[in-house]
Amino acid sequence: MDLDKRMTLKDAVAKFIHDGDTVYYGGFQIMVPMAITHEIIRQKKRNLTTIESSTDVGGLDIMVGAGCVSEIHTAWIMNWYVKAPYAIRRAFNEGKLKRYDISNFGATSAMMAGFLGIPFIPIRGNIGTDMLKYNPMDLKVIEDPFGTGKITVVRAWRADVAIIHAQKADRLGNVVSYGTRGVTDEFGAMGSKRGVIVTAEEIIEPEVTRSDPDRTIVPYYKTLAVVHCPYGAHPSACRGYYGLDIRFSQYQGRYERYADLLPAFLDEWVYGCKDQAAYIEKYKSKFGQEGLDRLKPKLGFKPKMDVDYGYHDPVCWKGVPMYTDDRLKAYEDAIAAKKGGK
Repeated sequence: MDLDKRMTLKDAVAKFIHDGDTVYYGGFQIMVPMAITHEIIRQKKRNLTTIESSTDVGGLDIMVGAGCVSEIHTAWIMNWYVKAPYAIRRAFNEGKLKRYDISNFGATSAMMAGFLGIPFIPIRGNIGTDMLKYNPMDLKVIEDPFGTGKITVVRAWRADVAIIHAQKADRLGNVVSYGTRGVTDEFGAMGSKRGVIVTAEEIIEPEVTRSDPDRTIVPYYKTLAVVHCPYGAHPSACRGYYGLDIRFSQYQGRYERYADLLPAFLDEWVYGCKDQAAYIEKYKSKFGQEGLDRLKPKLGFKPKMDVDYGYHDPVCWKGVPMYTDDRLKAYEDAIAAKKGGK
């Protein structure tokens, strides 16, 4: 059955993200699902919990600033070009946001445990840090049953739904990603309970996906919705398509810094744009087409290794007798005779 999972971003968020959900927030400083972030804000989703390893360019910050998120479990959050996630810090300090910090390796391991379907996973480190004191939800110390002493364990993180951006996806929901993306998109997506919403720069044919299976990080059966969304990670980068928009990240970050100004940014760039295409048109009208053009890769970088996934057809053994020799035949004949005697 050829099940086409393509839909608009508006429909995908409305159908698959519900108030109170736990959401895996994708990206690893690049490939941040910014278009989905904007749509979640537009639809005024509320009381979300997010889990993530490392995210940048202020996507999660503006989602918190817009009132969508009430709890985060994270290792590292930053709008790198203004040095802090200001909305998150304000919300936490004002008691409007629960925040549970964990190490980068701890977050990755928590996602891996969710992917593997196990309740927790042991990790080195954290003993002697304040993370154990302030994050009892995710971290515990137990006695190693194999006798090496005390060891930290982190609970499995499993989101209700995962949101990610990728270079390519086919209509069935097979997601293709490569380059710098971090491993947590794969773990976070595959560990999700209901499935994945993916925005993709390109929609390709399933036959193309199958021709290079090692680049498929999410198979069709875990995908809820596929959204064709050029520049869906902007202002973060998408390897092979565009680089990080440093100037816009700085621009957005300056609005994030001030509680009184952030609503103006949201009004103009999120609520004021009906979809991602309108957002990009807004960008071009304000900063010019050259702002996008300078993000295009200047130097191609393609693998030099020629990879062949070819296989042989087992039918080639049809009619070929089983290999044997005199010693093996004599031994097996003796066993058969012994069994026949019984």
